[in-house]
Amino acid sequence: MQKTASGVVTLPSWMKSVKKLYNTRSGGQYQPDDVALAFALSLRFHDSADELRAPAYRLVDKVCLEHQPNMRRLAREPDDAEVFDAALRIINRLCDLMEYGPGTTFVRNGDQHGTDSAAA
Repeated sequence: MQKTASGVVTLPSWMKSVKKLYNTRSGGQYQPDDVALAFALSLRFHDSADELRAPAYRLVDKVCLEHQPNMRRLAREPDDAEVFDAALRIINRLCDLMEYGPGTTFVRNGDQHGTDSAAA
């Protein structure tokens, strides 16, 4: 960050304006990166399929209309492996889209692909 003579701090370009990479027909209260963050935090702290279904259920009416059926389906999915797979796909797809840590993937705690410290 650079300081100008007036004492105003100039923000880096990545903090100034949000470049909308994800176009939807209908806006939602939460953007896809908010949903991915909720799933990532739930995975990191709880590592439980039931704890992934809960935020999916709470976010159904807050995401854009195009994602609401998938979020309902995720909240009702009885198979734990499918829930984990869907949450990891959401997180990794958004990370690739926003170019957060290119080439790294988010893994579950204790997953055979990495340990907690190795997870992105």
